[in-house]
Amino acid sequence: MIQDIAPWRLRNEFMDAAPEPGDLVIDMSPEGVLTPEGELSFPTVEEWRAFGMDAALLYAFRLVRQGESGAAESTEERFFLALREKGAEAPAPQGWRRAMPAALRGEFPGPMAYAAATGWHLFLWYDNARHCGRCGEKLAPSATERAMLCPACKAVHYPRIAPCVIVAVTSGEKLLLTRYARPGAKNLVLVAGFVEAGETAEEAARREVMEETGLKVKNLRYFGSQPWGFSGTLALGYVAELDGPDEIRLDTSELAEALWVERSHIPPCPDSASLTMEMISRFSRGEL
Repeated sequence: MIQDIAPWRLRNEFMDAAPEPGDLVIDMSPEGVLTPEGELSFPTVEEWRAFGMDAALLYAFRLVRQGESGAAESTEERFFLALREKGAEAPAPQGWRRAMPAALRGEFPGPMAYAAATGWHLFLWYDNARHCGRCGEKLAPSATERAMLCPACKAVHYPRIAPCVIVAVTSGEKLLLTRYARPGAKNLVLVAGFVEAGETAEEAARREVMEETGLKVKNLRYFGSQPWGFSGTLALGYVAELDGPDEIRLDTSELAEALWVERSHIPPCPDSASLTMEMISRFSRGEL
């Protein structure tokens, strides 16, 4: 999955740090991340400033690589997020481009794809957390934690993370696969949805399966989780068994199709970045 970047690790502890020339800049805009044409990497602070860029640089996180013994962190890359005023121009110098991070996840797997996804999550939050939702005053970054502070009403605003569930529903040798109704959705995926207020993740899993397909499930068990920065979510994966008839009653407002697929007939997954594709692949191999 996208977060599986060993021997690298993403360390997201907050630091009140100033950028140095060799640090890396994640320069985001609504058009995507600034990266060289044909690859996925980021400019150093020195390169970025030589481009004539004008934006505040705020510490985001670091990537560290374990030493051969596994006991020491021998390599470190620090990342800073470029934050512009709302609506400010975000150019791409010659030889560079702006690309949406989600489109790069399968093309360039590895630690930089994970950094781009996490950077996108932070960019969207900072971009939408410019003014206090309580009083409307302009917010300022905290010097002690990853938060935005209101100087007027003293409200503290933290990054938004939306929990969602992904459910692999099985019936013997068959897996329930679905396809979203939204334009451009072509891949077969698992039932998924957001956790509602006052609801456990397990309750959300049962509810989403029922709402989208009309099926009841039992023997729900936890599979794993995944930070998915492209949509600002934390995905929680579950495996469940069909409980009752297997007739599907499709919610056409959410799904274009839902079908039972035999283990041996599951199509190859387009990439291994997502929790959904990891769960589908494991079922097809008899590991789920």
